[in-house]
Amino acid sequence: MVSPSALYTAPDVSEKRFTVDRSSEKYQTTNGRTTGPSAHVLGAGQIDVDRPSDPKLLSDGRTPTPLSILRMELTGLQDDINEFLTERMELAKNKKLKTQSQADEQRIDKEITKLLDGGDDDDDETKN
Repeated sequence: MVSPSALYTAPDVSEKRFTVDRSSEKYQTTNGRTTGPSAHVLGAGQIDVDRPSDPKLLSDGRTPTPLSILRMELTGLQDDINEFLTERMELAKNKKLKTQSQADEQRIDKEITKLLDGGDDDDDETKN
């Protein structure tokens, strides 16, 4: 059976290919790391009623069914993709904050320069 894969493309990034490594444990479970309720929600006493079922096994009791293997591999791929996209969102957020910070810094520098040059737009002369 061929394992699933995914390909991410974007104008600002070279292609990113996601593939399954069957020897890795994250591709041998239906319990993803990036899905389900957060640790905070679970810590507040919530019960994960949407928890995925365990993989179904063949009659030998040890070997997962082909569909269960696919589910496990897709769960691992989903985790990989979610982690990648979360990292990209963090980078974008940091770039935005940096850009905003630089813009604010430039604006403040202009205001200071204007004030130091006497261009504060206040009428300092008293009118008689």
